[in-house]
Amino acid sequence: MLEVEGLAKRYGDVLALQDLTVNVEEGQCLVLLGRNGAGKTTALRCMAGVLLPTAGSVKVDGIDAGDDPAAVRARVGLMPEVPGLYERMSARAYLDHFGAIYDIEPSVRRRRIDDLLEIFELTDAGDRWLGTFSKGMRQKVALIRATLHRPRLVLADEPTSALDPDSARRAWIYLQDLQKEGCALVICTHSMEEAEHLSGQIGIMSAGRALAIGDMIELRRRSGLKTRQEVRELPTLQDIYLAIVGNHLESPHELAETRTA
Repeated sequence: MLEVEGLAKRYGDVLALQDLTVNVEEGQCLVLLGRNGAGKTTALRCMAGVLLPTAGSVKVDGIDAGDDPAAVRARVGLMPEVPGLYERMSARAYLDHFGAIYDIEPSVRRRRIDDLLEIFELTDAGDRWLGTFSKGMRQKVALIRATLHRPRLVLADEPTSALDPDSARRAWIYLQDLQKEGCALVICTHSMEEAEHLSGQIGIMSAGRALAIGDMIELRRRSGLKTRQEVRELPTLQDIYLAIVGNHLESPHELAETRTA
């Protein structure tokens, strides 16, 4: 569903992303981990066809984003970390507007909007202006907007960062239901617990590079960590993350920053 080969993005003298290669199959989830500035958001925006990469290629459902970015965007649902909603529109009107952009037939989009507002407990707030919504409510609307057109690939940047635990649980159940229907997911999160629970594949990024991509078994091997014999426990994802990133950092100061990221 997603084929990324040698992806790179430069902003002036800053190389924000370099040589990223990853494949995500239909119904598979890839979680990207990394501190702020690791290149996760840049990678998502390039995958969505929103940013033109400096080098490399992105294919979604076999379509090259460089050849037909509009076709790629039609197959992708992008949920940015900052929702960027139209504050002087109601939630229903806003979602209906984007449903029309996606060319969803009016009766179908009204039904989908009603169903999704109910799933995310926003039915009673559906006719309120978005400017009156809390940060968590805005994030729910952004997730609905990103998935309203039933995309083949969902790219979500910190999709539950503003949600309370119950709302976050609902969001993950919803995303996993999409995955079961064959939708591929690429999710950026700072939550080790969420990453370990959600994902078949985890990518650990630092300074614009993917240091390791694989399942928990592969990442444990790459980290070099052994089972903690005294308690007979496998290393946690946080242990693995710190080991892999720590091996690539230039100074103890950088490692201290990563431990608090």
